[in-house]
Parts: sequence; structure tokens; C-alpha cells
Amino acid sequence: MCRDRVTRGVRMQLLRVTAFAVACVLAPPPPASAQISPSAAWSCEFANSTTACGFYLQAAASNRAAVVGPGRDGSTAIELTTHLGDINIAGSDSNERADLALSPSSRYCNQGQDEWWAHSLMFPPSYVAPPAGAVWNWGALFDFHNSAAGGGQPNFMVYATPTGLELHMAGGATTVNRPTDPGYYSIAIGPIAKNVWYDFVYHVKWSSGSDGLFQAWLNGRQVMNYSGPNLYVGQSCYLKLANYHTPLGVPISVIHSRVVRGTTQADVQIGSGGTPPPTVPVPNVVGQMQAAAAIAITGAGLTRGAVAQQSSSTVASGSVISQSPAAGADVVRGSAVNLVVSTGGGISSGGGGGAFDAFTLAALLSYLMGGLWRARRSRSLASTLTFRPGLAHGRRCRC
Repeated sequence: MCRDRVTRGVRMQLLRVTAFAVACVLAPPPPASAQISPSAAWSCEFANSTTACGFYLQAAASNRAAVVGPGRDGSTAIELTTHLGDINIAGSDSNERADLALSPSSRYCNQGQDEWWAHSLMFPPSYVAPPAGAVWNWGALFDFHNSAAGGGQPNFMVYATPTGLELHMAGGATTVNRPTDPGYYSIAIGPIAKNVWYDFVYHVKWSSGSDGLFQAWLNGRQVMNYSGPNLYVGQSCYLKLANYHTPLGVPISVIHSRVVRGTTQADVQIGSGGTPPPTVPVPNVVGQMQAAAAIAITGAGLTRGAVAQQSSSTVASGSVISQSPAAGADVVRGSAVNLVVSTGGGISSGGGGGAFDAFTLAALLSYLMGGLWRARRSRSLASTLTFRPGLAHGRRCRC
């Protein structure tokens, strides 16, 4: 009898320890300091309303925008969610949209103006990236949109594709509608990872001529240095926080936070109002099974990034062939570590158990992280539903 009680007590203690360990692995690392500089010309953190700071909603209903937390630099951020059938919204036709737009103003996005911008973006666990298929799937996440009605690609856009994130530019004497049109430019910037803040910083000189400039940094690394037209002749542009995409048959959510405009880089950059973001060394996970590598990565304060599969005659199935960033590199806490995992091809993986275990753990982590995220949502606040004439986003989409 006493032995049974002791055995049950030990088992319960082990369960508590296991639950605590899982919670520690799943809990996202605290965000790096991102306080907004008092010198910033304009900023928005959505502290009290989904339509704060002059934004208006383009969505099927007011509940498609919700104040959630925590944000990049405080307690709040804005989550934009589309539901099945959220089509024909502000010219979206058969595509689904839940966007927040900031009205055009003489204070920003006009010919000759030189500006610095920053914003942070997160893909929650429930986010579904555009899948590859017979139909081109895409998603617009953030843009500076041309001011005139009647279509055309946005002047600048953060764009999700089946292969990752891209930055797109358009401008000049004629309206750009397709990637093959004059005045169009795009560049790939990396994979899509969930539950990680993407901190963008932009330096832009707005112009419809050759003296235009658009530089972009992502998490402190420069990813674009574009020179050329970034406005259409005779037009200005306006800011949109976006969740606009081809229909995928499920609700899609995107989180935006810390939108800042200034006249210098110091006005907008991460850490400008506080301490620099903390860094951590990347662990060496090459040769480990995928499940063990994932635990090592999250245990180091980092997040699991994209996982690519590759055949190998020298690395067992389910083991890590390579990683990026490399082991020992100092990166910002919360950064993603991408892996290339072997599918075998010459060496037995021990009956395939390693690949199965990695898949099972990934599914479990995804499920639990989704539950944790939903539990941390604060509230959904009412906002004004506003419709504007449609404008175009992305490939094969009509604005």
C-alpha cells in the first residue's frame, strides 16, 4: 500500500517535471528591447484600439482585427485574421483580405521626401504559408501602396511566396501590373518562420525618377539596396499593414507591431530607446536527429526555422546535414535556425524511427504552441469597418 503511494508520488513528480520542461521549451524568448525613441516623428503600438493612430480597416467584419499581446516593445500588437469567404473586400475579388490602411498624407510617402521606417511582423503558430501548387499562391503582408485607384502593383511590398519572403518594388512612368513590366523589382530575403519577430527597418527617398532609393534591413542585416523609381509619376503612396492572400480554405492570421517613422535611423531602429538586443551563440546540431536538434535550438533561446529535406549516402535518415546560421555564430535571441535534414539514401536510419519521432514532436510542439498563443490573446476591440476602392497586390492578384 505504502509502496503504491510512493510509486504514484514519484510518477506524479516526474509528470510535473516533464510538464515544466515542455513549458520551458515552448515558451518564446522575451523580446529584445525595442522601445520607441522619443525623437520618432510618428509611431503606433495599438495600445487601446485596432484603429488607433489613424488606421482604418478593410475587412469583412470588425472582429477581423484584434489587439493582442505581448507586442514587440510592450503589451500590445495587432492581429489581422481572414476567414473563409472574406472575398470582394476593397477590390480583392476572389482573394481574402484583412488590412489596416493609413490615409495618404503630406507628411509621408510623397515625391522627394526622405524617411526612415520600422515595423515588426510575426507569423503566429496558426499561420499557413502559401503552398506550392498548380495555382500560384501568395500573400501580401506590408506595403506602401500607390495612391491612385485603378490597380497596379504597390510601390513596395513584403510578400509571402511558397519559397519564402520577398521584397517587391514598383514605380516609374507607367503602372506596373506584372513582374515583366518595366519598373518592377523583387528580391528574396529568406524563409518564413513562426512565432518569431521579423524586425524591418527601411530608408527611403521617394521619387518617380532614377534618384529614388529604398534600402531594407531585416533583424539588423541589410537585405535590399535598391536605386530607381519607387513612386508612379504624379502619385504618392500610403501605408498598409496587410493580411491579403489567395484563399487557402482556412483562417489566416498575421501579427503587426511597433510601426515607426522618423528622419534618422536612430529614430526607428530596434534598441534606439533602450539597450541593444541580446545575442546568443548558435548551438552545433549537425549530426543530431531532427528532434534533438529542435530541443537544442529552443533551449539556446532560438527558434526552429525552415527544414529542408535532402538525400544523403553518408548521413542517416532524420539527422541534420547542415544548419544556418553556423554553429558558434552570435545572433539575436529568438532568431531562427534553419536545417537541412537527411532522407537517407545509403545508410539505414534504424528503421525510420528518427524521422517519425521528429515529425511527431514537431506536430506536438505546433499544437501546444498554438494553444499557448491563443491563451495569451487579450481581447478583441471594435473598430470601424471602412471600404476603399480596390488596388492591386502581388502577382496574379487584382487590387
